[in-house]
Amino acid sequence: MYMTGISKCSMSTCAYNKDGSCHTMGITVGPHAECNTYVHASKRGGFAEVSGAIGACLASSCKFNTKLECEALKVDVATDEKHADCATYQARKP
Repeated sequence: MYMTGISKCSMSTCAYNKDGSCHTMGITVGPHAECNTYVHASKRGGFAEVSGAIGACLASSCKFNTKLECEALKVDVATDEKHADCATYQARKP
């Protein structure tokens, strides 16, 4: 089974972000394509040897979402005001 990787993350205030890379084993993307794993903290978390991936996706309106799993090749996480969003999100066509 393949987990979609996070190619970059611009949410520099997230505890799992180091030099633009996510270092938690898996994030959850919420129903509005937000990163529900985002942790605002000055202390760094995660593991240096781990490259972040999508553990679950609740954004059912995204075309890459199949059975709560992400099927995009890679995902970018971007800063949106004070929270992190999945920048790879694309609305599913009706």
